[in-house]
Amino acid sequence: MGQADHPSLNLVHRFTDPLVDQIGNIGNKMGHGLTLVLVSLAIGGIGLWLKSENWKFAGLYSLLAHGISGLITQILKHTLSRPRPRLMDTTPWEIGPTLESGLDSFPSGHTSGSFSMALVFSYYFPKGRIIWFGLATFIGTCRVIKGSHFPTDVLGGLLVGIGCGLVLVYTRATWKETTVYVLAHGLPWLVTAFGLFWILVPHPGIELEPYISLYCGLVLIMMGLGLRFWWIGEKRIAQTDSHLKKPTWPRVLMGIGLASTTGSLIVIGAGSLAGITWWLNIQSQSISLPNNTIKFIAELNPFLTEAIFGIGMFLLALLCFSIRINTFPSSLF
Repeated sequence: MGQADHPSLNLVHRFTDPLVDQIGNIGNKMGHGLTLVLVSLAIGGIGLWLKSENWKFAGLYSLLAHGISGLITQILKHTLSRPRPRLMDTTPWEIGPTLESGLDSFPSGHTSGSFSMALVFSYYFPKGRIIWFGLATFIGTCRVIKGSHFPTDVLGGLLVGIGCGLVLVYTRATWKETTVYVLAHGLPWLVTAFGLFWILVPHPGIELEPYISLYCGLVLIMMGLGLRFWWIGEKRIAQTDSHLKKPTWPRVLMGIGLASTTGSLIVIGAGSLAGITWWLNIQSQSISLPNNTIKFIAELNPFLTEAIFGIGMFLLALLCFSIRINTFPSSLF
């Protein structure tokens, strides 16, 4: 992240001007939590006065979106503990929970709150979507101009805000089902990204020797892939449908194997929990796919799709190993 952040910050701060500072202050005040709450309450109040369902729901759901995005942002801030730009060169960055001031840069709370509300407003007042997202973009840009955040902090806030807004305005009627689905299907990928991020940043917790963890991970991946291949072969011999009813638990083995290559017991534990959650969710649901999806899957060679998936897992495992030995060379001895 530093490769993208520091050059862009240096470029922005070359153009120091009192007017630019004043503009940055305006954006900071606009994106402040209290300001956003007052805006939501004002919109809701206008809705009550006009007896307009559109304005009332816009005020209510923008307030909820801001609250949810703020909660997620604060959890990420105090878990990742990234130093603010003013502290980056003097403070070592180690991932770990902390409430210390200044170690709460990623993601940007002003940005996540403003974008979550912008998405809600663009849903209820679509003609003004350019204005809503333009203001949110302005607020995020001001956070970089004032040196409060790195560009990637703003990007992270944007993703959190839009995600929270989308969930609220498009899945209100099925929020329970949507939450379960997102957790079950998103956790494995989130843990994979977390595992790669975990080994890129200095931290306590790399417990296993790189070669041992790589071998263990590859064995688990090969076991899972081998079981999937064996099951497909058995079904083909029996001339039964092998496309939509493959057992999913070997995929859990492969996921745990990929997590093992990071060498961190924290990532292995999180990966195991995510895999089991995903598997239990799949087991409790009947698979229902659109006809065009079924036709597309039926046309694929199951051995080929499994081979592609397995190759991807192997490449990720080798990537984890490569990152580890280049980032922590002393751990090889």
